[in-house]
Amino acid sequence: MLHKFGLKAIVFLLVLAALTITQQTDASLFSDIKLWYSEKAEINKHSRIIGNEVKTLYRERKAIQNFSEGAAGLVKAYQAIKNKQQKTSLPQLLDIARSITQAVSAFNSLAPKIEAMYTNAQPSMSYFSELTDKTETIQTSKQKILVKTFSDNRLNKLAGSNGWNRVFSSIKSDPLNIFRWGKLSDEYKLGKIEAQYPLKCAQIAFEATAYYTAAKNSIQELLSIQKEIKGIVGGDLSAILNMAGTIEKIQNSGNSIESLGELAEKGANSLTGRFSELLKIQETYVAANKAYNEKYNKSDGQTSTATTSATTSQNQKTISSTTPTSNTSGSSNITLKKAMENYQKAYEAYVEIYQKSGFTQAELNKAMSDLQNAKKQLEQAKAAQ
Repeated sequence: MLHKFGLKAIVFLLVLAALTITQQTDASLFSDIKLWYSEKAEINKHSRIIGNEVKTLYRERKAIQNFSEGAAGLVKAYQAIKNKQQKTSLPQLLDIARSITQAVSAFNSLAPKIEAMYTNAQPSMSYFSELTDKTETIQTSKQKILVKTFSDNRLNKLAGSNGWNRVFSSIKSDPLNIFRWGKLSDEYKLGKIEAQYPLKCAQIAFEATAYYTAAKNSIQELLSIQKEIKGIVGGDLSAILNMAGTIEKIQNSGNSIESLGELAEKGANSLTGRFSELLKIQETYVAANKAYNEKYNKSDGQTSTATTSATTSQNQKTISSTTPTSNTSGSSNITLKKAMENYQKAYEAYVEIYQKSGFTQAELNKAMSDLQNAKKQLEQAKAAQ
């Protein structure tokens, strides 16, 4: 029947499908679709890299929170001695000494991970930064930080381009799909959700790097003060004789201290919010992908045509080592942290199964079952809080 249609007719139907499914007529849409199609391998490569690095950063949530708390304690201690007209007591000096040590130690614990993330993901961040459409400003008492990022509208349009690639791939694999509007709509929706993951990871990487770089500049000014305070506390005579000079240095570093506190608080809150958005995208994708497989793969026995490497990084561990047990007995006693870890592992295992070529339906079913059990554990743990 397709022989009756010339090339122009097929193109017309494709455009009609585009308008029917998304009602988007933005001219930039077509350039984004072309980009996603022509550079699919490149996008998938950078998606895996940046997904891996953000996943590592996600594991450092506690370290990020510790740094935020340490910086807040430092600001509080500084407020007690910031007035140069008042005499600073030794207990106040010891208090700010402890606070500086805590803030610097928390930063030093976090720094190697973020440095590694930036080093490994920098080429991928550069690649995705070319697709951004806005620059956000982070303002503190000491500095103004500019961060390239995606607006929600831009992120959704870019993700939608991957949806169109699924539509075209579906038609390419079976030309008759051009008449199956429901099928094409499902392909588009799933493809859009797939691409939201790496784009959200890029957004997180942009912001985390900006906050870290700014905080690093503020920390540097505190390092010399920390050395002098250690000398005072340790009984070093020259340090004790210069105690007044050390206090003056601390007072003159007020902008750095207050800026560090602002950066740590804003950064921790921003990343917490972004991680929640990322988890929501994961959950949405799992549900959509499950519905897609139940609707199409059971009937035709074929695997999805999606390239899910754009959704998350491929876990290099074996499935058996990453998938939590499907036995949910005692799940009501599991901690929320452990339940979240199990859910993350189950999700990664599911995506790995789905990404590898030649997986069996039994493997897919097991991964889906483990994921459902892990989600049940997580819901029970949340309810128990």
